[in-house]
Amino acid sequence: MRKSHAPETVSSQQAGFTLLEVVIAVAILLGSITALFQLLNLGHRSSMQAKFRTDAVMLAETIMNEALAGIVPLQSSTEEESDDYPGWFWSLSVEDAGVDDLLEVTVLVRREGTSITAEHEYSVTRLARDPQVFLDAALGE
Repeated sequence: MRKSHAPETVSSQQAGFTLLEVVIAVAILLGSITALFQLLNLGHRSSMQAKFRTDAVMLAETIMNEALAGIVPLQSSTEEESDDYPGWFWSLSVEDAGVDDLLEVTVLVRREGTSITAEHEYSVTRLARDPQVFLDAALGE
C-alpha cells in the first residue's frame, strides 16, 4: 500500500522568527561587538602606556649612567631630543647637594602627548661625588 502525500494545511502559526525577535537579536549582537571593540581599544592603550613608561625609565637610567660615567658632561643642560628614543626629550640638572663634594643629579625625560596617547614624564635623581674631587686628587692638589 502506498500512502499519498497530501499537502499539509498552513496553520496560522508558522515556524520561524518574528521581526521583533530578529531586531532584538541584532541589537544584542551589535552591543556585544561594540563592547568587544571597546575592550580591544582599552587593551591597546594600556599596552602603549606600559611601553612609554618602560621607554622613559630606560632612557632616564641610560642618560644618568652616561652622565655619571663621563660620557655626557655632568653639567645642567637644556632639553635635548634623544637619539635612541625618537620623540623623547631629556634634560639634566646638576645642583649642589648641600654637602661638600656631593652633587644632586636629576634626569628628566618627557614625551609629548598626541591625540591617542597622553604626555609621559619620568625623572630619576641620584647623589654623586663631584668628579672634580677625583681630578684634584689625581693631580695631587
